[in-house]
Amino acid sequence: MTSPYQPVDAAAHWQGDALRRIQHLAAEHRRVSEAGPQMFEDGISADQEKVWRDRLDLVNTEREHAEYAALLGGVNPDWVVQARELGYRSDSTPARTVLRQHPERADSAQEFYLDMLGLDLWQLERMASLEAARLDRINTGRWSFGRDPIGAARFGENMTALHARASVLAAAAQLTPTEGENLWGASVDGIRRVHAVSIQAYDDLALAQEWNRYARADPEPTVPLYVPPNTSAGAAVPPAPHQMLADATSALRTEIVDTVIRSVESSDLAAESTAITAVVEAALRDDHELIWEETASDTPPDRSTGAGKDHARDL
Repeated sequence: MTSPYQPVDAAAHWQGDALRRIQHLAAEHRRVSEAGPQMFEDGISADQEKVWRDRLDLVNTEREHAEYAALLGGVNPDWVVQARELGYRSDSTPARTVLRQHPERADSAQEFYLDMLGLDLWQLERMASLEAARLDRINTGRWSFGRDPIGAARFGENMTALHARASVLAAAAQLTPTEGENLWGASVDGIRRVHAVSIQAYDDLALAQEWNRYARADPEPTVPLYVPPNTSAGAAVPPAPHQMLADATSALRTEIVDTVIRSVESSDLAAESTAITAVVEAALRDDHELIWEETASDTPPDRSTGAGKDHARDL
């Protein structure tokens, strides 16, 4: 389909289209894989297994070519990976909640420990998201302030102390590994996405102010005063701070890629609306010759920076 719509930033629009194609091909691969050979039970195909595997290979090859083209076009390699993961996860993943549901306990003290654990987990995830966003802006040259190594060290120490406290609370509540996974595992990716969305909207000053509040705070006591003093970490331990930072970084990158894809979809809707309007106006003017402009092809716009070549080497 052609359209008279011309995006202001053709390169950004092309990259968004490339990411969306990668996402769609990954989702199609997942769909075919889950459907199995029986999806080709049409009474015609002699070898359903072979047809199914050929289809998987074709979709996988198309995705790999789309990823390579995206890298050549200057798309950030991390964004390519996240677009692929968005497609693979699609609608088949377990429900992701934005509300943490802790297990029930008959003991009121353990119920209280679980409530306090929920608060500490929220703070740990918030700290991880703040640090992930700060490092992302530093590494991409979008940070208006210094690196602040002293503040970063304090921030890390406070996060480590809070993690130790959360581990003690999990032990005091006699949390099992399965219960722990439900509290801080993949099922609460939605909470991490909420942090990523809210922090992504911060300007540098707002991000620095909240980050500094955690960096300058006094460390939390490892064993809260209301927990028996001989309590130590048990079988269920929250992810270490470095793992929480990795999860927060993944959530942030997913949000960035998702935003790019959604912005392209929105602009495509605008393009289609503009095209329809042009056709209607042309039909009302007998003396008007409608000339359609071609849309961008699979070849990315000319980029003088040469960034695409650097990214292609990361493939």
